[in-house]
Amino acid sequence: MAVQPSIEIAASTTPSTSSPPAVSMDARRNVLVFMGDAITFSTGMSFIPATTVLVGLASALTADKVLIGVVAMSWSVAWLIPQLVAARLVHGKRRQKPYLIIPSIIGRQTMLLFALWLALTGAQPPLLTVWLLIGAVVAFNINDAIAGLSYWDMMSRLLTPRQRGRTIATGQFIGSLAGVGAALIVERVLAPGGLPFPMNYALIFVFAWLGFIASLVIIGFLQENPMTDETLAQSHAGSFITHIREALHSDEVYRRLLAVRLLTGVENMTAAFYVVYIMDRLALPDSVIGVYSVAYIIGGIVGVALFGALSDRRGPLGVIRASSCLQFLAPLAALGVAIWPGLLGSAPTVAVIIFAVILAIDGAIGRSTMLGFSSYTLDRAPDRRRAIYVGVFNTLGGLAAMTPVLGGIFLDRTVSALGSTAAYALMFGAAALCVGVGLLISLTLPRPEMARG
Repeated sequence: MAVQPSIEIAASTTPSTSSPPAVSMDARRNVLVFMGDAITFSTGMSFIPATTVLVGLASALTADKVLIGVVAMSWSVAWLIPQLVAARLVHGKRRQKPYLIIPSIIGRQTMLLFALWLALTGAQPPLLTVWLLIGAVVAFNINDAIAGLSYWDMMSRLLTPRQRGRTIATGQFIGSLAGVGAALIVERVLAPGGLPFPMNYALIFVFAWLGFIASLVIIGFLQENPMTDETLAQSHAGSFITHIREALHSDEVYRRLLAVRLLTGVENMTAAFYVVYIMDRLALPDSVIGVYSVAYIIGGIVGVALFGALSDRRGPLGVIRASSCLQFLAPLAALGVAIWPGLLGSAPTVAVIIFAVILAIDGAIGRSTMLGFSSYTLDRAPDRRRAIYVGVFNTLGGLAAMTPVLGGIFLDRTVSALGSTAAYALMFGAAALCVGVGLLISLTLPRPEMARG
C-alpha cells in the first residue's frame, strides 16, 4: 500500500483493553501484516519507479516531451488528486476493510494487463502504448487512493502512534533493501544482452505485479477494529465542505504549509526529465536506467535512516526543512551540469555520477513525506478536522505533481529555439528558484505543538 497518510480519522482511538492478552496478540499480528505489506508493496514499486523505468519506456516510444511529462506525473497525480473524493467515499464507514481489499484487487491487475499488451503487440502502435501506460498507471492509483484512505484509517485504530511509526519505518527500510535487488534485476533485464524491447519492459511489469499481489494477499490477514458508535456519530457531525472552508480560512500556518508543499513540489517538473536529459546528452544505453534506479533506491534507504533520526531529534518541522533543502540542491546540481560544458564533454563520467546523486536525493526526498509534511499536518490539525487537513494537503500536492506536463510543454517549445542545453538549464534554474522560495517560507513555520496551542 502506498505509504502516504491520507485519513487518520481516529488516530487517538485505541483498541479495547478489556482482554489485554488477546489485544496484545492481535497487535503483534497486525504489526507483522502492516510491515509485510510495506515490504512487498515497496518491492513492487521498486521495479517501476516513475522517474526512471516509466519515463525510460515512454522515451523509447515517443520523443514528445509533453507525453513523457504526463507519464512521469501520472503516478502521483492519479493518487493525490482524487484524495478528497475518495475521503468522501470512505468517510464515516463502520468497516473499512472492503474499501481496502476491493479497489486493490481491481487496480493491481492493470500492471499485468499492460505487461500482456507489451508482450502480445510488441508495443505497437507506440503512441497508443504510451496512452495505455498512462491509463494503467491512472487506474492503478485511483483505486489505490481509495484503498489507501481505508488502510490508514484502519492502521490508526489498530496500532498506537509509536507502533505505527516504527512499523512504517521498518517496513520502508526492509522494502528499500529488497528494492535494491529489484533495481539490479531491472538493470540486467534492460542491459544490451538482455531481453529485446519491449519484452524486457513486459517482464519488469510482471515482477511489479507479483510484488503488488503479494502485498494484497498479506493485507487480507488484517483483523479490523470497526468504528465504535460514538466515533461513527462524530464522523458524521458537521458539513464536509464547511470544514474545508473553515480550515483554509482560519489557519494561517496551515496555508503557509500548503505554500511550502506546492513550491517545493515544483522540483517534480525537473525530476521527470533528469534521466531523459542525461541519457539524451551523453547517448547512454537503456541499461543506465537500472543504475539510476539503484541510486534512487539507495537514496531512499539513506533517507529513511536520516529523516527517522532527524524526526526523533527535531520533529516533523526539522524533516520539512531538511527535505526542502535537498529538494533545492537537486535541480541546482542539474543546472550546474547543464551550464558547465566540460562535464558533458571531457568528463562525462562525472556528469553521470552527479545525476546518480541527484536521483539518490530524489529517493531520499520520497521518504520524507510521512515524517515531515504529513506528520506536521496531523499534529497541526484539530481532531475534528484531521481528515480534512490531510485530504486537502494531499489533493493540493497533486497540483505540484502535475508540473512535469508544464516542463514537457516548455521543453517542446524552447529546445528548437534555444537549444537543448539552454532549455534544460532554464527549466532546472526555474525549479531551483521556486524550491528556494518554499525553503525560505518553511523557516517561518512554528513547531507543530506550538501551533496547536
